Amino acid sequence: MKYGTKIIIGLLFAVGGFMSMSFAQDYIFFYGNGCPHCAKVEDFFNENDIQKKFSLEKKEIYFNRNNLSEFNEYVKKLNLSSDQVGVPMLIIDSESDSCTYLAGDKSIVDFFQKKLDELQAGGCTESENCDPLTCDHQNCTHENCEKQGAIIQTTSIKKPDVETNIVAEQEIVNEEIVLKNKEKAVLTQRIKFFGIMMPAALADSINPCAFAVMLLLLTAILSRHQSRRKTLLAGILFSFAVFLSYFAMGLGLFSALATLNNTFILKLIVGVLGILVGLANLKDYFWYGKRFVMEVPFSRRPKMQDMIDKVSSPWGAFVVGLLVSIFLLPCSSGPYFTILGYLSAESKELHTRGYIYLLVYNLIFVLPMAIIAILVAFGYSTVDKLAKIKHTNTKLIHLIVGLLMLGLGIYVLVTM
Repeated sequence: MKYGTKIIIGLLFAVGGFMSMSFAQDYIFFYGNGCPHCAKVEDFFNENDIQKKFSLEKKEIYFNRNNLSEFNEYVKKLNLSSDQVGVPMLIIDSESDSCTYLAGDKSIVDFFQKKLDELQAGGCTESENCDPLTCDHQNCTHENCEKQGAIIQTTSIKKPDVETNIVAEQEIVNEEIVLKNKEKAVLTQRIKFFGIMMPAALADSINPCAFAVMLLLLTAILSRHQSRRKTLLAGILFSFAVFLSYFAMGLGLFSALATLNNTFILKLIVGVLGILVGLANLKDYFWYGKRFVMEVPFSRRPKMQDMIDKVSSPWGAFVVGLLVSIFLLPCSSGPYFTILGYLSAESKELHTRGYIYLLVYNLIFVLPMAIIAILVAFGYSTVDKLAKIKHTNTKLIHLIVGLLMLGLGIYVLVTM
């Protein structure tokens, strides 16, 4: 009798566990890399640890064919029309014949926000495997629980009875729609990033530091040689050395920033950094030389000048260019760090497009240096004339850089 009672009790526990598991909801979140609406939902998930609190699986469909095929299966299962197909999409109760879905960032965020609010009020969650027949929580969110406080309405979806060829055609249509959405998202992302990158690159390229360093170099070369060829070669090699240094630093910094998972926090840092760099440059316009300057620090200038004065050949200029890049960091790192931070927030991997962004940015950065070398080498101007222009317009340059960076920082924060 005792053994029979134990067996019955064991069976009851097993049945209860099976029933609770059968009523637990699970979710599949379909998204696409490069989709701004998907990014908003992912930021919300990361900020609120949604995957730890709920049974949620994330699947990217723009670049993963298997996930795209699974996405198409749910589209057929839900009998969705072509205008209803897109990401972000959340599948609720994915294993059930009565599964339902939510589409769009706002509806998905609102759905999980409501779930979180119910959690804070003391309700059950799916991860607790609530038994709908014995649950004592008044705020339980389980769909079939007799004592739930809020019921999620779902509609039983019947599988469409269609011919195989029609299903195949629908899959093709779905893939075409997803492909178009992907292309549109990627194009929008590229245009948006170039719109952010170009002002930062221009602001970086006209900073007084680069002008001053190039003029010092050309003065050193001309004091030893009157050769147009050597002057031009020294200027070009120096510019190329700075380009290589900054490109390498960009790759390293991107890799470090890409390890941060919370894109919201990263973009917040990027936006605030842009604003601070902008305000610091505006300070140099109104109160130049007070406390600090957004240029090579006064204390380091003698050492840098001594290093440049020793240059006697074009290849010496190349070596010095690699070393001087360190001195340029205080006045040129702000825009560069801002752009690298934004790029790493948009993509965790540096694909071909990312390398092109860094290439274009650094080409723009060193372009004024190369132009100065050409002007001096071919006699269109002299070092003294260019130095005077630089000195006269230093504060104006800080104003332009400050306004560009201030606008960039505000834009990043507003469009987060």
